[in-house]
Amino acid sequence: MTARAAARRLGFTLIEVMLALAILGMALVILVKSIATNATSAGAAFYMGIATDLARGKMYDLEEELLAEGFQDGEQEEEGDFSDEGYPGITWKATIEPAELPSYEKLVALSANPGPGGGSGSGADGEGEGLPGDKFGSSALGGMMSMFGGGLGGGADSAQEAATGGFIASQYALIQGVLKASIRKITLEVKWSTGVDDEAVEFVLYVTDPAGMQKSLGALGT
Repeated sequence: MTARAAARRLGFTLIEVMLALAILGMALVILVKSIATNATSAGAAFYMGIATDLARGKMYDLEEELLAEGFQDGEQEEEGDFSDEGYPGITWKATIEPAELPSYEKLVALSANPGPGGGSGSGADGEGEGLPGDKFGSSALGGMMSMFGGGLGGGADSAQEAATGGFIASQYALIQGVLKASIRKITLEVKWSTGVDDEAVEFVLYVTDPAGMQKSLGALGT
């Protein structure tokens, strides 16, 4: 065997080299994609943590401002960014609104027609959202409303039951008014851009004014 023939046997053929390069290319693509995904996830987690911390501070400011200025009638909106905190690219929008209970008629309808695990629907007024009918119907309040028919003629078998239902309706209206006057719902939406996607996260806080509740209860007693 000549030296040239021995050298040829120790080398790689063109097909072997091409296959090796193809495998290497596929591995590099997977590696780069994995690194990019990890970087994106790390960036998203970083911004989410920053947004959560900023939202916590803004919620505290909104709560202090609300308690200092007092509850206003109707809905309020405020918006801005976090330039003072060093993040001008992160914006916020706050909506402050009275916390309203669903109407008494809506609760009576839920107790009468619980449905197969559905809520009260998503009507234009938005009342009753998040109240699963089947759970409410099996609750103590739902059972009581179903028993007395809510004073609305739905299942009241006697004048006494109808009168009791009417009394419950009147007391519910009083409670509804007190809670509306003393509780505010703050919805804070924080938005930012990662350079690829626009992200947003929403926070909700309920603020109670004990003085406002005492004032409302005192007005009822006069």
